Amino acid sequence: MRASDRMEEDQRVLKLIEKNIDLFAGNLEIKSEAFDALKQQLSDYHIIIEAMQIANDADMEDFRVLGVRVGDEILDGETIFAQMENSLKMKEGYLASEEIYRRKMQTEENVLFYIYYCWKAEQYEALANNSQRLYEEWRQKTEKFDEIAAETNGLFADSEGIRALIQKGQTEIAGAFRQGAYTLNEDDPWRRQIMNAGMRLAMGYDDRGGDQNGPYTLWQRGLDSDRTYIRELIHSYEEYAGYSDQEIDELLQKLNSEGCGYVAFANIVVDEFRRKEEEFEQTFGFPLFLENVNGYSYVDYNRLIIDLYCASDNHKKVKVMRREYDIYDEKEDLSSTIGRGTTPEDRIYRFERYMRGHNIPVKIENIECKLDEVYQRCKDEEESGNRVIISTCPVRLEDDEGEPVQMDGGHAMTVTGLTDDGRIEVSSWGEKYYLSPEDSDYAAPEKNRAGNAYIRIQSVRF
Repeated sequence: MRASDRMEEDQRVLKLIEKNIDLFAGNLEIKSEAFDALKQQLSDYHIIIEAMQIANDADMEDFRVLGVRVGDEILDGETIFAQMENSLKMKEGYLASEEIYRRKMQTEENVLFYIYYCWKAEQYEALANNSQRLYEEWRQKTEKFDEIAAETNGLFADSEGIRALIQKGQTEIAGAFRQGAYTLNEDDPWRRQIMNAGMRLAMGYDDRGGDQNGPYTLWQRGLDSDRTYIRELIHSYEEYAGYSDQEIDELLQKLNSEGCGYVAFANIVVDEFRRKEEEFEQTFGFPLFLENVNGYSYVDYNRLIIDLYCASDNHKKVKVMRREYDIYDEKEDLSSTIGRGTTPEDRIYRFERYMRGHNIPVKIENIECKLDEVYQRCKDEEESGNRVIISTCPVRLEDDEGEPVQMDGGHAMTVTGLTDDGRIEVSSWGEKYYLSPEDSDYAAPEKNRAGNAYIRIQSVRF
């Protein structure tokens, strides 16, 4: 816990440094070629700082995993083996004493002494048995120790790798500023290596999550390679097996109109598997990461969103004669291009069902709380290692520059962080935004055309 606390403090310091760099670089009163060169250098330091934050996040997650695996026990290898050896020595001593009193019993004629010797022999026998039990307990600890060592052998390796790249990048950056000029080559491999490593560890380097309009945009772009895989993926589901290209076009428009809940869960799936690429591909049948023509990695959100949507949308649970069945409700949506969205109950059933289909257990729960409790409950879930889907009505967000983004109706998003000033960082439409739970509009349904107002949160636990 102390290590994680120190890293959280490091994260706060890094964010402050990042903020101060932005303020300095944004100073419009300083105008010179040297200052322009310095700003180029500072933009590269942004990459380094973000990499440091990502490495810290990876370490904090590894400390959490280690803590869960070890529990409250202190597993010290030297102590364990010393205690095993001590237990065996004690057992041997007790057995020797037992043997002495057994022999005395054989030659003793006095009844009282015979009973006494018998009692002492039984005492030493019990002590020997107890020492054997202690030995077995310590032996089991060695097995647990070895098991934990094997299971946690890969922990902290990810951050170690990216920290080596960070050092390399710092050396390159520091040596590239000479005589008022910044001469670092933008194609230097360290930059791509750091960014690709960071992509695999956390949302970073322009990865802000999936976008419900992404699949439709990709389809509209019209590349044969994109359309081929989208068509094959959609046709793989019985409900859409015979869809024409026009019907696929309408389906993806409908996904754009109602897909926020599916994207929120897709973001969480990506985050869960971000350091388990091989397991992801074995589970879902396609890679988690792709590379562009310049060699930079990116998450294949669109394929996952389409798969999740086609497998889950319009599915509901019904009971017939006390038995539960899954059905596909063709009449759920408003039209072929406009969907009704998902309720919290839809998300629980549909997302848990989707993951069960891939043999991955997941538990989604609604968390009841008041508006002034939302931030703390999100923090509690984060500290428990769970993810959170937050849905609001209306939508009241702001971006990094403080520009407002507002919309009537309901919207579901993935919680990606918490700020020190009480705001909640979310991923929505493939961008990073912030919401303030105590915004008065969340308690004023009359201000929203939908006639409703709320903030609801759901816990997602793998």
